Amino acid sequence: MFAFLTASECCDQGLEPEVRIAESTPADLVRTTDLGLGIDVEVDLADPERWRSVSVRRWDETDLALLDAVIGPDAVRRLSELRADLLASGRPRAESELSVEFTPARPWRRIAVIDALDWWLQLPLDQALLDAERAVVRAQAARSLPAGQLRRDRTDQALVLARRSADGFANYLTELTESASSLPRALFSGLLRLVNGYAVLGRRVVDGPDEELEAVAYAWQSLKAALPVVGTFKPPDRSVTYQLGAKSLVGQVALTSSVDPRQLRARIVDTDVRAQEIRMLMSREGSAVRVIVPAFGSRRQPAVLADRLMVRLVDTRSGAAHEPVLLTLRSGPEAERLGVRTPVFTEVVPLRGAPVEYVRADVFDPASEATPAQTDTDIALLRQRRAQFVLGEWRRAAAEARLSRGVTVRKRRLARLVDVLMQTGDSDQPAFFGGPTPAELAQLIEHPDDAVHRWFTSTDGAGELLVAELAAAHANR
Repeated sequence: MFAFLTASECCDQGLEPEVRIAESTPADLVRTTDLGLGIDVEVDLADPERWRSVSVRRWDETDLALLDAVIGPDAVRRLSELRADLLASGRPRAESELSVEFTPARPWRRIAVIDALDWWLQLPLDQALLDAERAVVRAQAARSLPAGQLRRDRTDQALVLARRSADGFANYLTELTESASSLPRALFSGLLRLVNGYAVLGRRVVDGPDEELEAVAYAWQSLKAALPVVGTFKPPDRSVTYQLGAKSLVGQVALTSSVDPRQLRARIVDTDVRAQEIRMLMSREGSAVRVIVPAFGSRRQPAVLADRLMVRLVDTRSGAAHEPVLLTLRSGPEAERLGVRTPVFTEVVPLRGAPVEYVRADVFDPASEATPAQTDTDIALLRQRRAQFVLGEWRRAAAEARLSRGVTVRKRRLARLVDVLMQTGDSDQPAFFGGPTPAELAQLIEHPDDAVHRWFTSTDGAGELLVAELAAAHANR
């Protein structure tokens, strides 16, 4: 890794970090997590066992105990020396190759991995389960800090998140008790880990039992009494992907655009690497288009996410973006009036004089800072879409294999993945930056013991499967 250092007086109003260590190789499945106190970390889901980058905005204002836990004391000492050398030299900036070994406490990497999966993983995950795991891991990370105020503050933050997700966690356990006849051991073990984590956080409450956390414990006891734990579970051979089919738009002229996964987090709109999901229907006057985007899944999206989704038209000739418009979620009769039977995000967007054949509809979260792609054939856009698709299919295969304790289901899923990738790219080229080639995936199916690509260990260690992933695989029964 390389260390990039900037003298404090040169930093632009705190936007440029004083110290940054980073990998130079390109990667697509990357997400940044703010750990607080001016420390940002970045992880690559293709290689989750090490940091992609670590940034410190203000070295003198950060907590070195936290930084010790994140990168290890040897790395902190070396960076401190490099910074002192820079300040003594009078130069504004310096760059140095950093050969020191990083030894972060695993829960801190796991925090970043969960945040990255939350953004990238396009699978039907229960958000309450994901947030429950996030809370438990944050509490574990807090315990890696020395006793003191910082450790107490981080534990309290984990407790707040656990309380916030407790109702959804308890509801999941109750619904599982009422709908399932047995519980696979892998899912049982994962849920037990979260329940125990909630119990540890509950002991921090000093003014009596916590009602939110107690609800999780009660639901867990009911589940254990009702469901036997079995060694294996065989997921059925089905995988449903919703697309806004052409039949629903008979009689209307429709243009299409692709969803850009860099612009909005997963599980808000539906995507398919083989299709362009966004439809634009011309108005009768020809001065506007109705944009229609399929919503993800059957459950209503959280208002905090769904109520801020926007669309902007991008001129495919110049790359200039029009004024954005807020999309509205429609379902039931409102969606049927648009010719679709499933929930969609939609709104009428003025063309502002642009020919409709020269615009691309870009759906985005206003918090995204990514520049919109100029065309749907943009190489980076296509690569990112493949990256998200491969991530979902790979981790779904791993979850199904974990539940079934066999390779048949995994091979079947990966064979379908290879078939799709062969239609979208070169078999001997990586599907995305950091990912395997279709040929390597095909080789893995036939000879699993010969796997050498680091992608094939991306679900181990800090990248291990989320409990929510196991629950999603189990729900597909």
